[in-house]
Amino acid sequence: MNLTFRLLCYTVFIWQVLSANSGYKSHLFCYYMKDCQQDPPRDGNIRLDPRFMQAAVQARGSDVDKMTSGSGVNGFYRPRSALARAMYEKQHNDRYLQELDQNEWYRVNKDRLTPDLIKKFVQLYPDEETKAFLSASIDKSSWVWTQIWYLLAKAVLRHFWSVTDINGWLGRGSMFVLSEAQARALLRVTAHGIGAGALVDVGAGDGEVSRRFAHIYPHNYATEISASMRKTLADKGYKLLDTEKWHHYRQFDCICMLNLLDRCSKPKTMLKQARDALAPGGVLMLALVLPYKPYVEVTPDHKPEERLPIEGLYFEDQLAAFVKFMREEAGFDLVSWTRAPYLCEGDFAQAYYWLDDSVYVFKPTAVDPN
Repeated sequence: MNLTFRLLCYTVFIWQVLSANSGYKSHLFCYYMKDCQQDPPRDGNIRLDPRFMQAAVQARGSDVDKMTSGSGVNGFYRPRSALARAMYEKQHNDRYLQELDQNEWYRVNKDRLTPDLIKKFVQLYPDEETKAFLSASIDKSSWVWTQIWYLLAKAVLRHFWSVTDINGWLGRGSMFVLSEAQARALLRVTAHGIGAGALVDVGAGDGEVSRRFAHIYPHNYATEISASMRKTLADKGYKLLDTEKWHHYRQFDCICMLNLLDRCSKPKTMLKQARDALAPGGVLMLALVLPYKPYVEVTPDHKPEERLPIEGLYFEDQLAAFVKFMREEAGFDLVSWTRAPYLCEGDFAQAYYWLDDSVYVFKPTAVDPN
């Protein structure tokens, strides 16, 4: 029975590799090129335009292993087995990740920033907690049978559940934005002391992003629409609030909206709710992937009802546009900000994935009593 099950898994896995891995193979190199990034869903997978593949390969031509083989084309080694090809290409992609300069994730072009934005910028680096997450992702992506199980389960469950529900049930696809030390570096520049009161993570997912620093505050709350994710949050000690009425429950000293505004239907409404729910001296910690490309999982056309006025060709241009909107329309003043990678656990194709995240700490603008 065990042998039959393994043969069945192997057969389905080969089918999955043949049908889906071609997409991975065409896009993985391009994922590292910022100008090729398009609309990746938040499940750790990417779907990019295949036309970028050749340019990406040419850009990294010196990094490609030229292994001579009689059966290869132009001297390149290419395994015949689908499973062997998948493992070979994963090894190739993971080797690229090992050689990657991770400091690039945190750098900005200050020539494109105003003096005020430069003054409030907090320079971060990949610290030990960040490296530990990456190391764990690398190890987990090498668990062959676990990754096969993920592929099988996702192939079946995607017909009934959303990607978020599937990841919550499987316990995979955890994200990372800031370590505790990095979060403290952003928060310490606020006039309001940290470490007292309550924190709420709105749209918390599995809670892994805020878990790393939520304990700074003694009382932790969360909201989440996914049933499987809510169970995970409850198991981690979060007190769950209603997704529609959370801002009426109490006032919070820190409200986290981490990579939520580009994934919810009404981001402007969410920001108004956050402003109403902040305690005196409280702060809004917000993360937003740039370039801004909203994608709403729960709407039929995957478009938001409210779109943020973010425009610009470069990361710094879009960041400035968002800060301007927050000040002039949403009623928040920028306290500090940084650039950091939005990391996600990988899969059988690659050890981990990332997007460019802009992370901010805001406080409500002073209201004129007149």
